[in-house]
Amino acid sequence: MNGQPNTSPLIRDYDQGGFTIGDDFHPGSVLINGEEGEGFSIQSWPVNDPEALTVTYFTILLESPQRPDLILLGVGEQMNHPFAKLRMAMTGAGIPLEVQSTPAICRTWNLLLSEGRRVALAAIPLGQKEALENNS
Repeated sequence: MNGQPNTSPLIRDYDQGGFTIGDDFHPGSVLINGEEGEGFSIQSWPVNDPEALTVTYFTILLESPQRPDLILLGVGEQMNHPFAKLRMAMTGAGIPLEVQSTPAICRTWNLLLSEGRRVALAAIPLGQKEALENNS
């Protein structure tokens, strides 16, 4: 379902495998961008380890004609550090970045979406990094 337009991108559920967005399950990490009236794009996002994130992972949002006013980043089960360098780099690129645990960012996404705010979501499922480490 890469890039599939969606008119109701509320996150209804999330777990170690992915996200239920609207009525559809999306495995793995996701990236959502768009705005009410224009439609939303939900894409797979090739990120499993939040520690490896750089501005490059957000290029699609930085170059989007539906450029968001804010990017919400869910980094899995827990947020272990504040991602200060990444947040500064994203602000320097023109879009502020809010980083929280995935459960918190999903709640924030649903709230800001219900307010009609122009935000994008980049989220890693719960336990994704831990699952990768256990399979190594």
